[in-house]
Amino acid sequence: MVRSALAAALVLAACAGPIGCGEEAVVGKDPAGSADAAEQARIESSRKKIDEASLATDEKRYADANKLLKEAEALNIESHRFEIQEAREKLDKREAKLWSNEVSEQLDGKQCAEAFASLSKEFEARKSEIFKAEVKKLVHTQAVACTSGKLDELATAGKFGEARSFLGSPSTKVVLGEAAWKKLSAETEGTATEAMAGQLAEDLQAKRWAAAADKVDAAVKRGDVTEAAGQNLMGRVRAAAAPELTAKAAQAVGSRSAAADLKDVDALIARLGWEVQASDLAGIAKDKAMPEDLGKKRAALATYVETQRLKLKPLKKAEKRWMHGLVPLAPAGSAEGASRRDLKQGTAVWVLGQTKDVALITEADPGGAAFNAALDLAAGWVPVRTLAKEDTAEWLPPNDQLKGLQVWGPLREKQAFLELGTVTEVKGEEVTVTRLADDVAVKTTRDKLRKGQLVKGMKVLTLCDQENQPATIFEHIQGMRVARVQCDSGLQKEQPLSSLRSRPDLLPASK
Repeated sequence: MVRSALAAALVLAACAGPIGCGEEAVVGKDPAGSADAAEQARIESSRKKIDEASLATDEKRYADANKLLKEAEALNIESHRFEIQEAREKLDKREAKLWSNEVSEQLDGKQCAEAFASLSKEFEARKSEIFKAEVKKLVHTQAVACTSGKLDELATAGKFGEARSFLGSPSTKVVLGEAAWKKLSAETEGTATEAMAGQLAEDLQAKRWAAAADKVDAAVKRGDVTEAAGQNLMGRVRAAAAPELTAKAAQAVGSRSAAADLKDVDALIARLGWEVQASDLAGIAKDKAMPEDLGKKRAALATYVETQRLKLKPLKKAEKRWMHGLVPLAPAGSAEGASRRDLKQGTAVWVLGQTKDVALITEADPGGAAFNAALDLAAGWVPVRTLAKEDTAEWLPPNDQLKGLQVWGPLREKQAFLELGTVTEVKGEEVTVTRLADDVAVKTTRDKLRKGQLVKGMKVLTLCDQENQPATIFEHIQGMRVARVQCDSGLQKEQPLSSLRSRPDLLPASK
């Protein structure tokens, strides 16, 4: 009895404590343990989704498999990354097989464009290189066969523009792959080019050059051939036309119909895309340049027509002359045309014929060639007044070209020696020369002046042992105000140009 009462008292005491009777003591939670549990749950969830996705793939529930794999990827379990990738590749290859089967009927039915468009759209939507590569591998043989058949049909119908448009579609290129696409494109372009060449054959045989060129341009415009193929075809037209045009130009020289023939030749040259250019000019685009023979004969014909317009009097034999002054050379085909280059003073030329004012010249000796034959060498037209019967290399240039020239002249009173100066003014025969020595301007006349060019071996007077002793120019650089001279004793020294002197008998005569 006492023992029971004691037990009851102990129970009551326990119930009166801070916890209270009937309540369990609260144990504090472990944060690390909770995190581990959550991570384990994610891993198990990822594992489950991967397994379910694999099953769905095997059961051909591809949409479900794709959804499950995306969910597994979102859980981002690093240890599952490779497994998910393998599952994704397996799914992509299974779906690639499905898609290849779906387009197989279209490809066999030559519905290439539709099949390619469908596949290309799916490639873009999936953005999976595995799927894309697998589909292309599975359909490659059919795709190439379908494309070849389609291209053959279009080629037979002459629809090369449509064929090129089909090949140019991005979907065609992506499904075929770079290598197959390039091969089929090259074959198509070759077929189109040769087919077009066949269409030109009759025109070329009949020498209808302009008509052939029109057909080439039309084919390019329609898209039947590329720009490159068009250039190839135009090259064939040119190759056929060039010998005929060359012969026509050559035969027209000397004929009464020369002007009309030149007009016809030039019209065809322009139609075939060539440019008329002077034989002495470079830089014209290669695809615009005429064949050399055609260019020469066309130039000779144009020159002959110009001689007839000007009523030129041909010489029985070409006569040698020398240019006096720097002379602009007008084109052989147009005496009033803009000069393209100048002839330097002293240049040797041969006159083929002339009018009152202008002469037709060549820079190469035509020998005994007849006038018409010599026209192949014609360089252009120059004023008759610029031609001299003697070598003019040491002459003073014409008055209008004297200013700024270095000359020898009697530039000091009561002194017989000549010295160097620069021409600053010309009024008729009166010439003002500024001395190099002191910049003093001196008036004299043209007939007392000599050309002031200093060349090696030229005799001058300078200070050797004494003033104004004979010496020879050893070296002078154009533009420098000193020259190296060699005295008769053999001594070499540099002398200012202002200290050099000369005499008329030491210098070449001038006019």
